[in-house]
Amino acid sequence: MCYNLNMNIKQRFDYKKCPRCNFRTAKSGIICPNCSLNYTKFDMATNLEAKDAISKGEKARVLMRKGCPTDVNRLKLTLLTIFLGFLGAHLYYVGRWKKAIFYTVFFMIGVAYSIITTSLTISSVNLFWELFYILYLVWGAVIILWIIDIVKVCFNKFKIPVSLPYNKK
Repeated sequence: MCYNLNMNIKQRFDYKKCPRCNFRTAKSGIICPNCSLNYTKFDMATNLEAKDAISKGEKARVLMRKGCPTDVNRLKLTLLTIFLGFLGAHLYYVGRWKKAIFYTVFFMIGVAYSIITTSLTISSVNLFWELFYILYLVWGAVIILWIIDIVKVCFNKFKIPVSLPYNKK
């Protein structure tokens, strides 16, 4: 009985999820039975094709992949995340522009606010502290997201957009 329990646990975790439809398939499977995604071709997908597809508005072709595709340098991604991640440099590098713009805008707003508040005196102290707390909450969120991204990149769990080459007929 204990042997069957161990086999059931092993069978339950002996699968992989399709990156397109999240359907559970056997680890040895080559094609997803639900959406017909060929896993061997997915391993050859590139980030450059995904950037091209996003710029053309063809987001349906783009899939998110954990781990680095062949055209993304993992060392470069790690260094960008650690040293310039608070500005979103690692997100610009992999083509996740919306999130990168969020990082950059809120960091720059924080810097501008810090410069303005140190150079000017604000007459209303209450207004100053209310703005201070609101801004630093948002800035704190960016810093927390940056730290999470560092951990994800270091443990190869950072999602990078990839796409297969596409020839329109």
